[in-house]
Amino acid sequence: MSPRPLPDAAARRRFRRALLAWYGANGRDLPWRRTSDPYHILVSEVMLQQTQVDRVLPKYHEWLEKYPSLGALASAPESDVDRTWRPLGYNIRPRRLHAIAREAVERYGGRLPSDEATLLSFKGIGAYTAGAIRSFAFGQRAAILDTNVARVLFRVFVGRGDARAHATRKHLWAVSEALVPRKRVFDFNQALMDLGAMVCVARTPRCLVCPMKNLCRTYGRHARARRAGAGGVRRSRRRRVRVVVAAVIEKGDRFLLTRRQPGVHLAGLWEFPGGKIHSGESHGAALARELREELGVNADVGELVYETTHSYPDLAVALHFYRCRLLGRPRPLLGQEMRWVRRAELRSLGFPPADTELIDRLSGID
Repeated sequence: MSPRPLPDAAARRRFRRALLAWYGANGRDLPWRRTSDPYHILVSEVMLQQTQVDRVLPKYHEWLEKYPSLGALASAPESDVDRTWRPLGYNIRPRRLHAIAREAVERYGGRLPSDEATLLSFKGIGAYTAGAIRSFAFGQRAAILDTNVARVLFRVFVGRGDARAHATRKHLWAVSEALVPRKRVFDFNQALMDLGAMVCVARTPRCLVCPMKNLCRTYGRHARARRAGAGGVRRSRRRRVRVVVAAVIEKGDRFLLTRRQPGVHLAGLWEFPGGKIHSGESHGAALARELREELGVNADVGELVYETTHSYPDLAVALHFYRCRLLGRPRPLLGQEMRWVRRAELRSLGFPPADTELIDRLSGID
């Protein structure tokens, strides 16, 4: 299959002009947009992962009052850092932030470096976070791709196919890189995020007021779908919901993955070991059972790392990923392929669409 084409020069110019004009009139005034301090920007980006802006605002100020520098954060006890963060949930984030601070103090004199390769060498800084730090703190021409940005770029420039597929995600990174202007990089990337958060939202995009409506490949499609749904006959059959639990098992810089076998749905794709919950089971009990049945090993089921849903025509799957510690040596009991995969190699493998955002987070903390 030939690669998708990137936007041509004229389309790139139109997109940039329309986006920056819209941002000038509608952009949000947020405290992390009034600073170029790399540490402050890192804190805001990590807090905004999986957390709404209105919940982040008070915690952002509290955090910087308590830990005003990477050095102050590095010297704080881990239990204190966890306690300060707690209302934001997703407990791996403060620990990763703490580890970044310690590494910055030990290797770089308490400062974050500005080059991409060095930023990506930190465990806990992935491609998105590195791009955000480079563009927002250092003014470099660096692309970003979070959930909101990916949605905007997919709708405007792609329009068809699975937006969460690995190949599509890779193409959207290339689109984002092609669009970044030589000047006003800070404003451009902030504007992209605002457009996805305020106008090109997931369920009910505000297409009529979107500055990209004359460029967008999907303009009007969402409105037509809503009108058709309102005028049509409501389906009597309710979509089934399947609850699935999966284990994020880490050994050093590697994650344990298994491969879906031939003849099953999504055959050949890699996944985190686990399976569906039986009636009456808790998440932890179900995951422990699945690991015994699938890999012949007992495990301690730890914190919830990530959760998401994915919809099929007659089925909705709710996925819950838990960090687990194995109490023995795993061995595939069902004939499936099993592999320990390096963090840096995760994005090169094929995963089910619902796993894409988790893979991005485990590749960094994006």
